[in-house]
Amino acid sequence: MKQEVWGLLLAYNLVRVVMSRAAPRAGVPPLGLSYRHALLALRAFWHTAWLTPPGALPRRIDALLDDLALFVLPERRDRRYPRAVKRKISRYLRKRPAPLAVPR
Repeated sequence: MKQEVWGLLLAYNLVRVVMSRAAPRAGVPPLGLSYRHALLALRAFWHTAWLTPPGALPRRIDALLDDLALFVLPERRDRRYPRAVKRKISRYLRKRPAPLAVPR
C-alpha cells in the first residue's frame, strides 16, 4: 500500500517536472499547461520510447516538450454573478401565513 502511494506521488511529480520544462516554450507558467493532456502525451511517449534508438532519444524528448507546449489552458473567465447555492426544493408543503382579512 505504501509503495503504491509513493509510486503515484513520484509519477505525479515527474509529470510536473516535464511540464515545468515545457512551460517556457509556451510562455506560460507550469500550471498554465493541461496536466491531463501532458500525462496522456507522456504515457504515449513512454510506450513507444523503447522503439527509439538511443541516439535519437534526445530529439524525441525535445519534440515531446514542443508538443507539451501546445497544451495551454484557456484563460479563466470572469463570472458575471457570484456562485450561489440553490435552495433545495422540498416535496412537503410549507406553512404559509394566512392572508390578512380586509376590514369592512
